[in-house]
Amino acid sequence: MRRLGVSVVALVGILGNWSAQRAWALGLETKGNEPLSERNYLQWPGIMPLVNDKVRVYANWFNGNERLFYKGTTKDLNAALAHFAKIEVKNHIVVLKPAPGVVRSFDRTEIPYNWDLHLMGGLARRVATDDPEDLERQRDPVLTVYVGGDIELDKIEAPKGVTLRSAPGDTKDEKQRATQKRIAEFVAARKAAKE
Repeated sequence: MRRLGVSVVALVGILGNWSAQRAWALGLETKGNEPLSERNYLQWPGIMPLVNDKVRVYANWFNGNERLFYKGTTKDLNAALAHFAKIEVKNHIVVLKPAPGVVRSFDRTEIPYNWDLHLMGGLARRVATDDPEDLERQRDPVLTVYVGGDIELDKIEAPKGVTLRSAPGDTKDEKQRATQKRIAEFVAARKAAKE
């Protein structure tokens, strides 16, 4: 009888651990640009034109940690930046990184993109911060742009109120390192022009 009791406890522990891991890993995804409900974005007034932009190719959500991915031209990006600047939040941070941008869907399909919008709501918002150095956990939306290919650095138009940032680079790829250097110079020049 004692052996049965130990076996039951072990089985319950294993199943409980398995189900907790499965529950933590739950998420949602949307492929394409099917319109998303405004009710999910009420804490960011003015964000819907950007969320439902026609060039959105993919979105995923994990416990409130959400990313929306877009593939378009520099002209499309500049329109998105104009919408981003109108969101009613304190900070409008745009991070520039060397291309390419590629995300994998739940079925492991690679989806190329040019920029993404990162939002922290729901459970994920508990770890959000206003620290301008912590680009992955901002309370306010962060737009990350992948420069190269369809996105021409010298044609990016950052509206008033948008803060451009150069993402820290740590790549061995010579072309990406050169792009990272150009991005840093571009961001520095734009910052100097505003001062």
